[in-house]
Amino acid sequence: MASTLPPPDPTPPAPTGDGPDTASPDMPTAVGGWLWVIYPLAMVGMSTVWGGVMQVLLGKQIAALVPGPAASAAALGLALSVSAVSSVVSQPIAGRLSDRTRTRFLGRRNVWIFGAGIVSALGLIAMSQLTSTIAIAVVWAVMMWPLNATQASLTAVLPERVPERLRGSMSGVLGAAGIIGGYAGVALAGLSQDIFMGYLLVAGLFLLLTQIFALTTKDRPAPDLRAMPQSERKAAGKIPGPRSAPDYWWAFAGRFLLILGNFSLSSFQLYILRDYIGIGDIGRAGTTLVALSGVSTLLSLAFAVLGGWISDKAGRLRLFVGLSTLMFVPAGLIYLFVPTLAGAWVATAITGAAFGMYMAVDQALITRVLPNVDNAGRDLGVMNIANAGPQIIAPSLAGAVVGATGDYRLVFVMLIVCTVLGALSVRFIKGVR
Repeated sequence: MASTLPPPDPTPPAPTGDGPDTASPDMPTAVGGWLWVIYPLAMVGMSTVWGGVMQVLLGKQIAALVPGPAASAAALGLALSVSAVSSVVSQPIAGRLSDRTRTRFLGRRNVWIFGAGIVSALGLIAMSQLTSTIAIAVVWAVMMWPLNATQASLTAVLPERVPERLRGSMSGVLGAAGIIGGYAGVALAGLSQDIFMGYLLVAGLFLLLTQIFALTTKDRPAPDLRAMPQSERKAAGKIPGPRSAPDYWWAFAGRFLLILGNFSLSSFQLYILRDYIGIGDIGRAGTTLVALSGVSTLLSLAFAVLGGWISDKAGRLRLFVGLSTLMFVPAGLIYLFVPTLAGAWVATAITGAAFGMYMAVDQALITRVLPNVDNAGRDLGVMNIANAGPQIIAPSLAGAVVGATGDYRLVFVMLIVCTVLGALSVRFIKGVR
């Protein structure tokens, strides 16, 4: 939950008066054209891994090893939960390491994208050769470290290299890129009849795009903290608490709840199609998932770009985050009361539009509540626990319930309740409109 276009504008951004100024003195006032191209492409590569592996390849591998729909759902939930525990630990640590990396070779973020990207690609190929559910769970948990090192560094690029006035637009482009990447991963993995080929294609696209980003964009070493007074160094090293940075933690709560509800659905979508909707065959379910994801992707793209642009113009990030979160409610109701393939098409269209708008504006909102941009890697890594934490809770809880009852309806109840609470939490953010 891993990490930018117009010509340079020398005019400095006007004060907004709606949040702490997290800008570094070195914050650029414009974004170069190449960054508008290669940054989204790198995010495409990153999202290809999450879409391809977590939504399709792990499910296919486990279904081939564990007979029975209930047992395979429980095994998949366990594998995803173990990896999410690893992700919770690795994200802030990886972000902190890149925050403090002072190498002049490539720069503090790019050097991690370069090195961790290579390790991640090799690990993905190795995943294809695993033949036990325990090995799959353990290796995928280990893979969270290089993958999250790559994503944490990519995510920190937004507050460091993009001025505030362009972050909504950039977040919209990045949200669209993430959607394209997720669909590309689902398509590559879902249409591939061979597990090895699925992993190879996903790893190859990821490696190509992240390496181009690392080698062709400008970065700089981390600042030398030894020049700072000791009191400032200690303050900079502390993770902000709820009292000192309430907006940051309300944004954390909103994202956590949205991802908790959404992941309870998306992580089991292959099995929902097979068992709840009644397609019956894992191969047909995979092909249907590709088609559904195509519709979701088109709507997500449209709403991501449109939502990011409108939010920049209107200056109302909280409103758009809250509305896009609430849009998941009718999708959950449709799954509950219309458990048919036609219902799945309609619900998927709604979630696609909702997630597109959410991705466009939520990341921009988060960059506005960061306590200190110099700790962007660490603080965004902590924020990304709101992506990984739900991946511990949702699969284990939903997998256990489905494994015990064979009933997916509580998954949709979880989606509805969590997204309503997530939308309400955004109202408590005071420093951003």
